[in-house]
Amino acid sequence: MNGFKRTMTAVGTVVVLAAVGALTAPVASAAPGAGTKGASSPLAASAEQRAHMAGGPGAKKLTGQGPHASIFVRKDNAFIVYVDRDAGRPHRVEVRRAGTDKVVAVVDRLAEYYEESGDSLEPGRWWFQGDDQPLVLDQMADYELDVYTRDSQGKEVTTRNAGRSTYALDAKFEATTSQEEFSLDDLDTRVTGSVTAVHPRTGERLPLAGAMVRAYLGHGTADVVSDAQGKFATSVAALGSEPALYQGVVLASGDTEVRAQHPAKIRAQKTTLTLSSTGPLTARYGTNVPLRGTLTRRADDGTLKPAAGRTVVASPQPMTEIGNTNATVGADGAYTVSPRVLKPGSWKVSVDDSWVLGDGTRTATVTKITHTTKVVEEKLTATDKYGKLTISGKVTVDGYTTQQAPIELQYQNAWGGWTTRQKYVVPYNKTFTLTVSSPSGRTAAAWRVYTPGTSNIAASTGTKVIRQTRNQTALNGDRVSPRPVAKGQQLFVLATLTTTTTPGGNFGPYAGQKVRFYFRPDGSTEWKEMGTAVTRADGSVGKKFTAEKSGDWRIRFVDADAKHLASTGGTGRVTVTG
Repeated sequence: MNGFKRTMTAVGTVVVLAAVGALTAPVASAAPGAGTKGASSPLAASAEQRAHMAGGPGAKKLTGQGPHASIFVRKDNAFIVYVDRDAGRPHRVEVRRAGTDKVVAVVDRLAEYYEESGDSLEPGRWWFQGDDQPLVLDQMADYELDVYTRDSQGKEVTTRNAGRSTYALDAKFEATTSQEEFSLDDLDTRVTGSVTAVHPRTGERLPLAGAMVRAYLGHGTADVVSDAQGKFATSVAALGSEPALYQGVVLASGDTEVRAQHPAKIRAQKTTLTLSSTGPLTARYGTNVPLRGTLTRRADDGTLKPAAGRTVVASPQPMTEIGNTNATVGADGAYTVSPRVLKPGSWKVSVDDSWVLGDGTRTATVTKITHTTKVVEEKLTATDKYGKLTISGKVTVDGYTTQQAPIELQYQNAWGGWTTRQKYVVPYNKTFTLTVSSPSGRTAAAWRVYTPGTSNIAASTGTKVIRQTRNQTALNGDRVSPRPVAKGQQLFVLATLTTTTTPGGNFGPYAGQKVRFYFRPDGSTEWKEMGTAVTRADGSVGKKFTAEKSGDWRIRFVDADAKHLASTGGTGRVTVTG
């Protein structure tokens, strides 16, 4: 950014604005309010916004139909025409004095450029520049650019007014405004001033005539064209919705790096807030509760007026995940702010607006929430040896509904949290019976019933933990040897069967139990039972087989009694040679 000196002083009710800066990159077709940052000034443009306005390399493509054009200033102070590749390849750009039909320059040698986006999901950008035809114009002023392209049939297509730019350097503003304090009854001011700039060709500082000057007050803007002496005058009004105010002037068709700007004051008016919906209130879970009232303001002339357009906010006490809810006051001064309610509590209603002063808070209280739920009567009704459980229970809701209850059967994971195994939909207030299998590769000892609710029916969790009644078993230390083995030789398949003494307890040897040996030859998907054996006192078990084919071996315990779960050991591959 170029260095600058800025002074701002107030004389009576007239605010004097003065700034000296560098006009480094004229803008193409700047829209009112372009470059707005935050709430106070439409000129607080970011570097990216300034690059966009400049239209040079690094600029983002403007929106709209047809190509967009502008003039940017190179480091050597050469003025270069720029055209984006929005609608075909341009072959000529004509430069006209703004508001006239007189063509003062033609650029017909346009170099094509491409820039990667830096994001693999975003396409790169193409544009054109008249690098070897810099503009040298007689007069400092605003100029409009007409772009000529050809369609797919070769027919010439003209885009008139594809952009507007200021041909000038080192713009300097001197301006005054009629006041610096504003209220809802006094939003406008008169801005007068003059602008000079350095002529790019002669180097002289001269009045900048025919340039679009933008006056701004908060978010409000007004454009005016400077006269032959570089003077301008216009009225501009704030919108009355800004959280803070700044006022100033800038070139509308140029990136004025240094702005002529001065803070302005908001004279907030006193208000009176009423709330008719105070409670105690009853609300359905997840619905919006209308809190109604009025807001009036004391106008500058002392009369009471509806505080139309002002903001009223409802805040939960204490703060919840719902957060604050805002509403805008209507033309008659009435408002309805409707927070979404999930549980009983209080809501504080207050004014949240920079242009008026609130007179405290009003409180509404929600004492009852309907359509909450409970999971009751949950129990384990059956379980089989493979860990499949049958669970029954009921989900109650304390309000009428035609909806059904979404429920989830969850098991306790290794970290102590709960993981959903299966989802169902069941009627509310009726007993359900559901079957769920254990998660793959493990046996879950603890289960619960959970209903996530819906947008207007509350969630709840069963208070009872349902536990597996069968003891777990496991086949450990599975091994097959030797590997590889010659065809016709003996091989051994071994493992150890263990069990818990209580569901979820510690494991110990499980003696005297029959296990089954299975083989699956290469190329097959079927397991064939090859024999059985009974576990020893230490739970170990093994059996000899004659090696015939390569394939997989495993051991299963499937003959469990009513107090134990079945289990399957790991798979061991054997390669048979010869």
